[in-house]
Amino acid sequence: MERACVIGAGGFIASWIVAKLLDRGYTVHGTVRDPDDDEKYGHLKKLPGASERLSLFRADVLDYDSLVPAVRGCHVVFHTACPVAHKFEDPDAVLKPAVDGTRNVMEACHKENIKRVVFTSSGAAMIFDPNRSRDQIIDESCWSDPEACRKHQQWYRLAKTESEKLVSKLGDEFGIRVVVICPVVVLGPILQSKINASVGLVATLMNGSKTSYPNIYFALVDVRDVAEAHIAGYEDPNASGRYFCIACSKLCKEMIETLKENFPQYSYPEKCETEADLFEKFLNLFEKFSNKKILSLIKEFIPYEKMLVDTVASLQEKGLL
Repeated sequence: MERACVIGAGGFIASWIVAKLLDRGYTVHGTVRDPDDDEKYGHLKKLPGASERLSLFRADVLDYDSLVPAVRGCHVVFHTACPVAHKFEDPDAVLKPAVDGTRNVMEACHKENIKRVVFTSSGAAMIFDPNRSRDQIIDESCWSDPEACRKHQQWYRLAKTESEKLVSKLGDEFGIRVVVICPVVVLGPILQSKINASVGLVATLMNGSKTSYPNIYFALVDVRDVAEAHIAGYEDPNASGRYFCIACSKLCKEMIETLKENFPQYSYPEKCETEADLFEKFLNLFEKFSNKKILSLIKEFIPYEKMLVDTVASLQEKGLL
C-alpha cells in the first residue's frame, strides 16, 4: 500500500490532496500544528477513509525533529506548507517558514530515504519581474526577480521564489526527484471550516465590501485540479520539473458578470478602477500564458463557470457568505 505524507495538511490545497489520496487508497500522514484542534483540522478526520488510513502528526516546518517521524516510511512527500499573504510587516514571518521550513522538510526526507517530493510553489514565483515584456507568454521558464521582490517588499513572492529554487537544489544534492506545481489564484469548494485567502477573493466581490473592482486579469484554477496535478506529479513516471497550474485568465469584470448571472441576490462592485498599483500591474501580465505542460498531467481543467459556482455554493453551505 502506498504511503504519502502531506506537510501542512490542513490547508486549502493540502486538504484536497489528502482527500484524493485517501480516495485512491493511500495511507496518509498529515502534519498539522495541533492534531487535537478540531476547529482547524476536524474536517480531515471526517474524510472518507480517514479513520482507517489517516494519521495526523504534530509538526512544525521550523522544527526538523518533528518532521522526521511524519515522513518516515512514506513513498512520497507533498510539501504544501507556507504562510499565504501578500503583505507582511515582518519579512521573516513568511521567509523563515518558507525557506528554512523547506530545508528542514528536504533534510528530513533525505534522512528517511524519501525519493519523491512534490512541492507546492506558486505563480507568485513566476510573475514579478519588472524587465519582462507585456507581450511575453508566461510559462515554466518565467521567474520572479528576487531583487525586485525585495525592493517592493513582495515577501510572499520572494518566499515562493527562494523556496522553490531551494527545493530543486536540494533535490539534486540528495538524489530526490522533485516535481513542482505552481498554481495561481485557487478557487473551488473548501473542505476546511474557515475561508482562505484565494476563495476570499470571490467573497469580497459579492459581500458589498468593495465599491469598485480592479481593472486586471485574474489567473484562475480549481483546487480539485491543483490536487490532481500534485498527485499526478508523483504517479506519472514522466513528470519532472515545474508545472504552471493555470486553467484560465479572466478580467475581474468578467468574473463579476458570471457571478451576477448565477447569484444575482448579492451586492457587487459596479465601478472599474482604471488605475492599478504595482502589484495589480504585475498580475495583469497573466493575460498571456501557456498551460501546455500541466495538461500532460491532468488532461483537462474544470470549466471556469463551474469553478466559480462551486466556490460560491461551498461558501454558502458553510455560512461564510
